[in-house]
Amino acid sequence: MSARYFLAFLVMVLGAGAVQAEGKAALRDRCLKAIAGSGQAADASKFTETATSLGDSGFLFQFASAEGNFFCQICDDSNPELDCGTLGLMLTFRGKEGEARQLPAELDRKCLFHLQREVGDRSGRLTVRHDLVERTKVTPAHTDARWVYNMSLDDQQFRCVVRKSDGSFRVEQQQGAEWRALAAGILF
Repeated sequence: MSARYFLAFLVMVLGAGAVQAEGKAALRDRCLKAIAGSGQAADASKFTETATSLGDSGFLFQFASAEGNFFCQICDDSNPELDCGTLGLMLTFRGKEGEARQLPAELDRKCLFHLQREVGDRSGRLTVRHDLVERTKVTPAHTDARWVYNMSLDDQQFRCVVRKSDGSFRVEQQQGAEWRALAAGILF
């Protein structure tokens, strides 16, 4: 290989590494934002961090502290060329006692995933229909007992209601004055 081609190859590889590092930093920031909004007390300045690659598009971040460990499994779900399988990250906290529990994180994205799965064409290879995701407007309308996300897609109205007490959710479509269930389950 000539020096010229080697130099071009090296620039391509190093450039790709920089893009991957930027993507990793953005995913890390999403994890830290989710931790801050999870309701679990944490001092991010005292975290010891490790990151494990989960392939080309995802990471498992561990943020350890004296109070316990946060685990954040995340994929670049905004990239339509990747099949992350879902939208939103998974956040788990394991305290000093060793008991792990899932925490609420990116519930709006998880609700959007369930909506697009129910209204989208299921014949394609990708699990996430990015065209539907991009066209959906999500507006929070929370109450004391529930996280509520109003969603508008192509002049149709939907909502996702997540109970704060147990993480159960329901995605519904408005039909006249009634709300018809499309999906239900547990988000965290």
